[in-house]
Amino acid sequence: MIAFTAGAGCLSTATVQDSSSGPLHAHYQYQDSWSPEYGCYSHLTGYVYNAGNVSADNIRLNFNLVNTGTGTIRDSRSIFVGHIGAGDTTTYETILDGECSQDYRVDFAFETP
Repeated sequence: MIAFTAGAGCLSTATVQDSSSGPLHAHYQYQDSWSPEYGCYSHLTGYVYNAGNVSADNIRLNFNLVNTGTGTIRDSRSIFVGHIGAGDTTTYETILDGECSQDYRVDFAFETP
């Protein structure tokens, strides 16, 4: 009961986002959660789709967990996807570390050479 009460401030519904950069399209969703192992965190899952006619190389996805009250970045993750062929899809998953008493949003950016 104590763990549930302590973690109740960081439980939320899933937030879904889409982003694109040229032929690359990213879809991701995240949900704030709590566990004894991680404390409060945002669990993020998604996929990248290459809608172009040529392959894309050295693709990196950058995620920032941003405090909505202060605008500061609490945690960041960079996911190296690498090569995505034309018409291919790659899935990913990561965890962003937060604090139970704060509200956050996830900011996303593609990094391509």
